[in-house]
Amino acid sequence: MRDRSLTVLLVLVIIGVAPAMATAQPRDGWTVSVVPLYFWATELNGQISAGPATVPVFLEFADAADNLGGAFSFHFEATRGRWGLLTDLNFIQLASSADFAVGPLRDVEGDFDLDNVMFELGGIYLLNRAKGVGIIGGLRTYTLSPRIQFTGSLGSQIAPVDDGDTSPNGFVGLVLRPRISDKWTFIGRADIGGGDADLTWSAVAGVEYRFKAWGGLEAGYKALGIDVKGGNQDLRGYDMTHYGPIFGLRLHWEQ
Repeated sequence: MRDRSLTVLLVLVIIGVAPAMATAQPRDGWTVSVVPLYFWATELNGQISAGPATVPVFLEFADAADNLGGAFSFHFEATRGRWGLLTDLNFIQLASSADFAVGPLRDVEGDFDLDNVMFELGGIYLLNRAKGVGIIGGLRTYTLSPRIQFTGSLGSQIAPVDDGDTSPNGFVGLVLRPRISDKWTFIGRADIGGGDADLTWSAVAGVEYRFKAWGGLEAGYKALGIDVKGGNQDLRGYDMTHYGPIFGLRLHWEQ
């Protein structure tokens, strides 16, 4: 419920600030922006059903940072006239020790490794070029690869889990990128979709400070959720929510 409320709040922020936005002059050439490596201070909340185990996952950012094995992110957008495309890639690798619920047993210890890849490829159609209001749609894939090695006297009787699942999902939503002033731009997005997943959604709200014509600093808040039931034999399902502040350097080219 907390995560659904957060999504509604971000959508209301996007809608509420729209009337106050400044009008920017549309360009006829290509407008390209790249965020080569953005920082998402994500927290995790949910659960994973893998093999015989149901693994509750709740990691605050401080705990996730302590257990971070690797991370990579990339974002690209290009528009010309009313049409455009976007792509986004986010990879997170975590390693931790935890207690797992396995059937009637409780407090089974284990070493837990998790690789998580989120990828998006979509299109943009601008309804209002001057205010940056548009429709987005495309494909989002969510890959989860847990590896669990059970330890202790009870753990030695349970086979380890080493499997993964990729869930492809179509999505559709709204994007809002109006100029607040010469240097400030509002960044807003909300979408929902499905496919193999029962539900997938994401929402972003933030601002960009354009310190030069070629670059700007952006900050905001991003949330993404996915609920998959019946992944495969070993990874039977997962319900995960990522949320937290984002920061990045956005590079711009205009022709």
